[in-house]
Amino acid sequence: MEVLILSLFSGINIAFALLSLFIWKNNKIQKLYIYFGIFSMFSGFYFILIGLSTVLDLNIIYAILFCAAVYYGVFPWLIFGLIDKNKKRYAYILSLIFAIAFVFLVLDKTERVFPLWQITAHIGLVGLFVVVIYASIIYYKNKLKGANEFLILAIIFILLGLEELITNYTGIVFLRKYLPWLSPLDIYPLLFTLMISLRLSNDFYSKNKLKIKFLESDLKEKQMQLVTFEKKKLEESLQFKTMDLTNFGIEIIKNRDFIQKLYVKLDEINKTEIKDSKNLNAVIKTLKTQLLINKELNYFNENIEKINHEFTDKLKKTYPSLTANEIHLASLLRLNLNTKEIATIKNIEPNSVKVLRHRIRKKMNLETSEKLSDFLIKI
Repeated sequence: MEVLILSLFSGINIAFALLSLFIWKNNKIQKLYIYFGIFSMFSGFYFILIGLSTVLDLNIIYAILFCAAVYYGVFPWLIFGLIDKNKKRYAYILSLIFAIAFVFLVLDKTERVFPLWQITAHIGLVGLFVVVIYASIIYYKNKLKGANEFLILAIIFILLGLEELITNYTGIVFLRKYLPWLSPLDIYPLLFTLMISLRLSNDFYSKNKLKIKFLESDLKEKQMQLVTFEKKKLEESLQFKTMDLTNFGIEIIKNRDFIQKLYVKLDEINKTEIKDSKNLNAVIKTLKTQLLINKELNYFNENIEKINHEFTDKLKKTYPSLTANEIHLASLLRLNLNTKEIATIKNIEPNSVKVLRHRIRKKMNLETSEKLSDFLIKI
C-alpha cells in the first residue's frame, strides 16, 4: 500500500514536471516553469527512491536526501516567481543552506543526537516558513488569483514543518504515528505541485487562448482583405472586359452602318448604270460578304459567353424556361446596348428584339415599372 501511494505521488510530480519543462522549452522567458519543473521532478525522484528503498531494502539515504536538498533549494525561487518578486539574495541564501546541509550529511561521520546536517536543514526550513508567510501576504495585498488556496497550503506547510521540528527535537509524535514510512512534511511537495500546476496550467491556457483569439482575428481580417482585394480585382477585370466588349460591339455597329450605306450607294449606281463594268458587281458582292461580319460576330458572342458564364448559368438555373436565344439577348442587354445595336449584332430586325425582350420579361414575371436591363445587371 505504501509503495502504491509513493508511486502515485511520484507519477503526479514527474508528469507535471515534464509538462512544465516542455512549456519552458518553448517559452524560456517564463523562468517560473523551469523552477516548477525542477521542484516537481526531484520531489518525484524523492518518492521513487523512498519506494525503492522500502521494497528492495536499499541503503540510498544520500540519494534520497540529495533530491530533498534540491527541491528544498528550488522552493524559494518557485515561491518568489509565483508572486513575481525578485528576491534573489534571499533565495540564494536558502539554497546555499540546503546545499551546506547535504555537504554536512556526506562529510560529518560523527554520531550526534542532533546531526549537524539536520540542524542546518531545519534552519533552512524555518527560512522557508518566512518565504511562504511573505508570499501569502503579497497574495492578499495584491489580490492575486488563488490567494485562498495558497494560504491554505502555506498553513499546511508550516504546520507539517512545525510537526517535523517538534518530533525531531522533543520526540513527541503527532502525525508520524499514522505515517511511519513517510515524514508528514514530505507530503507538501505533492500539495504544492498540484496547486501550482493548476495555477500555471490556467495561466498558460489563458495566455494562449488570447493569443489564439488574436491570431484567429488577424487571420479573419487578412482573409477579408484578400476577399475584398480579389473582388475588387475581379470587378475591375470585368469592367475592363465589359468595356472592351461594348467598344468592340460599337465598332461592329459602326462598320456595319458604314458598309450598309456604301452598299446602298453602290446598289443605286448599279441600277442606274447597268452597262458598268463587272468590277462594280464584284465590289457589291464583296461588300455583301463583308456586311455579314460573321467572324467578328462569332468572336463577340464567344467572349460574351466567357465573361458572363456565371450570369448565364444563374439565368438557366433561376429561369429554366429561357431559350438560348433569349439568354444571349439578356447578355447583350446587360451590356447596356440599345435595341438598334442589338438588332445589328444579332442580324435581326429591331421589332424581333422587342418581341424577345417581351418574352424575357414575361418569363421573369417583371413588373411593368421595372427596367429589364437594370434587373439583369443586378443578377
